[in-house]
Amino acid sequence: MEVCFLMVLTLANFSCLEEWKRVLAVVLTCEWAVWERPRFFAAFLRVLKRQLERGDDVEGGLFDMSDEGGGFLKGLLKRFKRTLEGKTGDAVEGVEDVEEEFEEVEKWVKEQYGWELGDEFVRRGMLELEDGEMVEMETREMEGEDESGDYAPIIVEL
Repeated sequence: MEVCFLMVLTLANFSCLEEWKRVLAVVLTCEWAVWERPRFFAAFLRVLKRQLERGDDVEGGLFDMSDEGGGFLKGLLKRFKRTLEGKTGDAVEGVEDVEEEFEEVEKWVKEQYGWELGDEFVRRGMLELEDGEMVEMETREMEGEDESGDYAPIIVEL
């Protein structure tokens, strides 16, 4: 991951950026490995935060970090957060470090990009206009982010 990032940073190599994204996807979608190798994940998250901080050093930015362009990273971070929140059983030594490092990454992306990695969002509610009028609003913007209810993934047997 670090070599790929350095190649992107110094040479603006698109292939290395794609490989960097693949490495992120592999690591951040691991579920059981977080409990088996917490020191690796803590170090990984520390490096990821530093790389994101240096992302603007790449000509034109590392990649588009708006909701559309950064959607893959935002989705990976949300999934990893759910993995951390879904732990069950006895506490594993070192997982606290992973949680602390993830909180640092989460705090940083919220400050820099306004990303909310939690699953709590309002779809319907009352909005007060400038003239004081109250109107009811509904948004379908976050439907793809919600994986519960009608949007929960299912296993289909053939």
